[in-house]
Amino acid sequence: MRALAGDAGIPWLMPSEARAEWRMSVHDRGRPARGGLKGIDTIEDLAWVKSVVVEAVHRNGTSILNADDPMCVSMRRRAGGRLGYFSLRGSSDMPDFLREHIEDGGLAVVREAGRADGGDIIIHDDGDAIHLMPTAEIPATFDGLADFNVQNALGAVAMAYAQGVPPAVIRSALSTYTTSFQHSPGRLNVFDGHGFRVILDYAHNPAGLRALGDLILKMRPRHRRIIGMINIPGDRRDEDIREMGALATRYFDDIVFREDPARRGRRPGEIVELLVEGALAAGFSEDRIRRVMNEEDAAPVCLAMAQPGDLVVLTPTEVEAMWQQVLDFRVSPDARHEVEIERRRGGTDTWRRTA
Repeated sequence: MRALAGDAGIPWLMPSEARAEWRMSVHDRGRPARGGLKGIDTIEDLAWVKSVVVEAVHRNGTSILNADDPMCVSMRRRAGGRLGYFSLRGSSDMPDFLREHIEDGGLAVVREAGRADGGDIIIHDDGDAIHLMPTAEIPATFDGLADFNVQNALGAVAMAYAQGVPPAVIRSALSTYTTSFQHSPGRLNVFDGHGFRVILDYAHNPAGLRALGDLILKMRPRHRRIIGMINIPGDRRDEDIREMGALATRYFDDIVFREDPARRGRRPGEIVELLVEGALAAGFSEDRIRRVMNEEDAAPVCLAMAQPGDLVVLTPTEVEAMWQQVLDFRVSPDARHEVEIERRRGGTDTWRRTA
């Protein structure tokens, strides 16, 4: 049995209040969990197993599938109840099967091009197109830049709408949901109190880092330098750990590789060295890499490196402890003075990237 790459696509289930059976199922991702299952050797095998969830949906319920994931789309043949989709690919990018589904009166929630950056959320149902809201009005999407949270919002809209929640209520809920530590600890938590921005996010595998990295690249023009902390659990394959190190070089100007507390059989320092190997193989400079063995030491190292206008991205294992380190960090008096000078010159949102 070989280990399989990717995240576990955990379905969302909503039981009916009036019945004991499942009435709603949302499938987001069809990728398999690390490590595999007995007799499950491919992504297709695991997608087939997970399709049992939508197969169990009551005939009066709704199965909501991610139209952007071919594995989820393949589940439509087994899905029970009414079929609905959500997709980032609206307007001219819409796939033919989804366009036909909408033209036939099917339910779909899609992001379509709009006047604002990030596009608009449109609910298609029974031939009608309901404009819900611009994605930029959802705080959790970072002005519509965070595609993964836009996608999460689309799935949530489809699920709520299929359950009869009025669009105005859905709009109100999305417009007040943030990625604050109180709302969603470890998921795009932002702190701006040190003269530089800190983002704390639990991106602990290549898929998670790619999603976070896409947002980082869109935010790059707003920041002078981007510092990243990277780690990965020890039960990943060597090539996956190296891939994580190589991926980090796409997004960060300086990288702190740290040991994950979950070494899971690996010797001390082995995870960090594999991460470094991946970064160096990708052409990253050794002098822009730092190695930290303990998680509690990594955040202070990253924060101490930061200057006004920088972005620091922290990927914690112990989320609450690292967030507290961010709150407790004290900027040196000289750095605070520099922040005040830069603010008088027009703010810290238009830094050029440094070499």
